[in-house]
Amino acid sequence: MHTRHFSPSFFSRTAELPPGMREEAHTMSTEECAERFAAITGRIRLESWAASPTDGDRLDCRATITVGGHDHALSARATGQLGALSAMLYDLGAGVEIHRLHQRHDGADVITILLCGNDDRQWWAVGTGADGDEANRNALIAGANLVPH
Repeated sequence: MHTRHFSPSFFSRTAELPPGMREEAHTMSTEECAERFAAITGRIRLESWAASPTDGDRLDCRATITVGGHDHALSARATGQLGALSAMLYDLGAGVEIHRLHQRHDGADVITILLCGNDDRQWWAVGTGADGDEANRNALIAGANLVPH
């Protein structure tokens, strides 16, 4: 349920990265970029996810999110999966604002790049997935793990 791999070429193509992130990633190796932006290992992990349509254009979403080794079963109703996961993270005290969202295809994978924020701080987070929704969820979890302290 979380970002595991980036192709070796993804971060090496810095010209395809959003402005701001491009400058940060320019001198980093692929491994350094994955460590810096993807937070592959972190205290917050998305263990399970389910979404089903409900009234109007909304979804009922359920997740198990592990924070510091403790599992939390959560649910939220929102107009999209990213909104639901964001609400769940706020419920856990790990809220992250999304200032910008970019998506790229890298072979069969989708990569989501988020410019995240919290108070007056901003940072980049990246997630991969088989589709846009999965990549979005993984990027948001990475963003929650990368909150500057």
